[in-house]
Amino acid sequence: MFEIKTDSSKCVSLIEGSAFLDQTVHDSWEYADLSFESGKIYGIISEYRQGCMYLSYLLGGKVDFGDLQIYYNDKKIEKEYLSLISWNLEPSHEKYRNKAVKKSIEKMIQKSNCEDSFEEIAEKFILTKPRYNRKLFQLSGERWRASAALGYAAGKHIFYAPYETSQFYYQMSRQGLIKILRNLTDSGSMVLLPASSDVFLKHIVDECVYLDREYDIDVLARLYSAMYGKGNWIK
Repeated sequence: MFEIKTDSSKCVSLIEGSAFLDQTVHDSWEYADLSFESGKIYGIISEYRQGCMYLSYLLGGKVDFGDLQIYYNDKKIEKEYLSLISWNLEPSHEKYRNKAVKKSIEKMIQKSNCEDSFEEIAEKFILTKPRYNRKLFQLSGERWRASAALGYAAGKHIFYAPYETSQFYYQMSRQGLIKILRNLTDSGSMVLLPASSDVFLKHIVDECVYLDREYDIDVLARLYSAMYGKGNWIK
């Protein structure tokens, strides 16, 4: 079991801006002190581009820490350590996107000395025989299940994801997502699911982490008055 904590006490700025993630999305997160425990599924909730994907990828070892400090069981760690123990549930932009399901899992079992056989992993992660020889990126509803299975065989401990909508998680759960995520947490792993809303996620995760952005309304009011006079402004 393990715990990960973020420490923002040495951060110069409150907000880490416009980090380039996944080659497609800019996102930013207002630094905060947070903690995450293994064996849990977390919903990370914020408006689009307001931090949920940033934090998910940060804990996945994809984002530089900057002035933020991160601790693993109270030991300070670097980005490279998180990268070694983490796995992206979405394989589309990862190097393993082109790996065939069965062959890659079998190779990973041998490489990592995983105690489970391929057949046991296939059952745990609801993999179907007609798709055993397909590459991960060619899969649809089975894509995350196959990716999770490969990460499990590799002995990874943090499973993270890019931003998705509540509807996406609902549809994926109808295709076995909850079962495979629980198999990951039962093995001692942590799962991070970023979304803009908790409407569906709150029903399937252990805890929702809300990245509420704070806005200085007084500063905005003074700026508005200086620019447009003392007239009314929308509150």
